[in-house]
Amino acid sequence: MKNRIVAATPNNSNISRVELLRQLMEKAKIDAFLVPRADCHQGEFISETDARLTWISGFTGSAGLCIVTMENVALFVDGRYTLQARREKNNKEINVLNLEQKVIVEWLIQLQKTPSVIAFDPWLHTIKEIESLGKELKKYHKIKPTFNLIDRIWKHKPKEELNQVYTIDKKYTGQSYTKKLNHVSKIMKDCRTDFVIYTLPDSICWLLNIRGNDVRNTPIVKAFAIQNSNSEIEVYLDTQKIPAYLSKELRPKIKFFPTAEFKNRLRTLAGKIWLDKKSCSFAIKNYLPTNYTVIHDCQDPSHSLKSIKNPTEIKGIRLAHQKDGLAMIKFLHWLSNNTNKNIDEMSIIGSLENFRKQEKKYQGPSFDTICGSGPNGAIIHYRASRKTNRTIGKNDLLLIDSGGQYVEGTTDLTRTIATGRVNKRKRQHFTLVLKGMIAISRLQWPEGLSGRDLDSVARYHLWQKGLDYDHGTGHGVGCFLSVHEGPQAISRRNEIELKAGMIISNEPGFYLPGSHGIRIENLLLVKVATPNKQEGSRSMLCFETITLCPIDQKLLLLELLTKEEISWLNDYHTKLKNKLVRKLKPEVQKWLIHSCSPI
Repeated sequence: MKNRIVAATPNNSNISRVELLRQLMEKAKIDAFLVPRADCHQGEFISETDARLTWISGFTGSAGLCIVTMENVALFVDGRYTLQARREKNNKEINVLNLEQKVIVEWLIQLQKTPSVIAFDPWLHTIKEIESLGKELKKYHKIKPTFNLIDRIWKHKPKEELNQVYTIDKKYTGQSYTKKLNHVSKIMKDCRTDFVIYTLPDSICWLLNIRGNDVRNTPIVKAFAIQNSNSEIEVYLDTQKIPAYLSKELRPKIKFFPTAEFKNRLRTLAGKIWLDKKSCSFAIKNYLPTNYTVIHDCQDPSHSLKSIKNPTEIKGIRLAHQKDGLAMIKFLHWLSNNTNKNIDEMSIIGSLENFRKQEKKYQGPSFDTICGSGPNGAIIHYRASRKTNRTIGKNDLLLIDSGGQYVEGTTDLTRTIATGRVNKRKRQHFTLVLKGMIAISRLQWPEGLSGRDLDSVARYHLWQKGLDYDHGTGHGVGCFLSVHEGPQAISRRNEIELKAGMIISNEPGFYLPGSHGIRIENLLLVKVATPNKQEGSRSMLCFETITLCPIDQKLLLLELLTKEEISWLNDYHTKLKNKLVRKLKPEVQKWLIHSCSPI
């Protein structure tokens, strides 16, 4: 959920950024300009130099689109970010709207000038996105690729940091890069494709067992790559990031080239080209020679491969969660002793980070910690700042969503904590959310179903009270990579089949604006369920909870829980207590034993 970008200081306090953009649009004869959250790799997390959406709008969330015309400015965000966008926008002229294709198209159709020229940077939008938008607006406006207007007016733009690429040992990855490349090449031959174009950095990093520090909190290397059917791959990036020994070590299968050569290489490709229109920049398609290439539009082949963790990765992920559980338990013990000392959100974030730093092979947070108390907790992806930082109240709900990057794996968990006596309404909301989380945790389902089929299970108890939440129930998680990793998810839109070996989050919630927010999150491993010998039974899958952290029992409304739900909670607390208690100091052991007491 999960990266924070800080906007640069305006270069001219007398002229708004929107007005500077409009001046350039007028010179270029452009009526509307699209400013997305994305960079040229189309990944979720970006560096500060690519934070154009934040620069023009002030919005720091991980998904959004701003459209500037000569008369209006619209900022489109999804339900996770509505409150945040309204709070963060840096111009009263900005109107916050829903990030849906239908809403965007209708807004553009109503432009005063018809036809209008709607311009976009072709490197910052996917092929699918532009083709779809062009089709919808064909009768009304002209869609035109252009240079990036924001880059022309953004003075003091942050520069890319130069960080070295490094390799990950097979004892953590479980597979060599040669085996992964050979696996993809076999898939390519089965599909009769000549080349695969990779644009997502996490795909390239997973495939080649490399990591980097090009983006905060996510150990990726910004790169493009082209693989042929002979298991050879060309990687295009800033070659200053490649140590000489590494380049020599990875040859001849892997060859590195400067990013500037990528465009010319695209022009020379011939044959059947595998690319994913949902993640591949529109510009890339335009560099391919149309007379000599045929597009095979299909999901990046590494996507499904990396989503199913091998035994070595699963072992490492379990170890990472044990370390993270210890850090969280130490932190929660500290928090229980300091809630009456006027601590604030930012000091809590710092303290939690200090506890994680004590764990071996900890590499940093997997995203900027979300720590929202009271009404701040109702902002789904809230980020504490000097402006918003809030002292924890005596009877607050405190929502903490955080995670760690360990060499062995990536973690992500959320706990909602009572800092005093909490009223019955808040306890009811908490218990309804917990019932949904437990329902997913205990679920067994027939093979072949997707996250879309499971999503409503988490919402059932909230729905019966007329309540809901505006985000998915779960997302995939990488292995020392991105904390948000597809293609699987538990959401109303996701149709990817869930398979044994996938890691996915389980995080229902409820948010009451101006009052409080609740979310409870564990990570789950998809497993094959124990066969049922009953006649007519089918092959089933189930979840194993791998997060190890107590759930605040002070927030339970026990009359709402069934015997089965109470049994699950008791079993969960017993399991984590037995795994971790001996690794803690006596005073923390005492706190953990009390927190995990059977109901």
